[in-house]
Amino acid sequence: MALVSTTRDPAEEVWLTEPPDDVMNELLDVEFLECDPLTRRDKETPLHTAVRYANERELELGEAMVKMLCEAGGDPRIRDTHGRKPADTCAPRAEGAKSILRQEEYILSEGLRKGDDEDEDAAGSASDSE
Repeated sequence: MALVSTTRDPAEEVWLTEPPDDVMNELLDVEFLECDPLTRRDKETPLHTAVRYANERELELGEAMVKMLCEAGGDPRIRDTHGRKPADTCAPRAEGAKSILRQEEYILSEGLRKGDDEDEDAAGSASDSE
């Protein structure tokens, strides 16, 4: 049962109620799902909200949400209105979530995501020239 809040976005309320893993998986499998919508007040992404869930509620479920959102295309490099990325908001107890986010940041910044090589091959790389 979700509590009604006047301080949070309605979309945020959905993430702060205890979502079953199967519902999250179904949601994240939706084609063209926007993984980085921003909340109105603090311009937070669902990754920020998942970290807060791990910090304040259930650690394991929060970390699972972080992992699922990253796998679905959530960008951990997006900063909120306070200039914080999701990893910056991790409490000491949420080191697992912080590790997942830092790894995903590295993968994205280095272009190591699967499929990036296919795009490069289609455009032709400099090493292919003779």
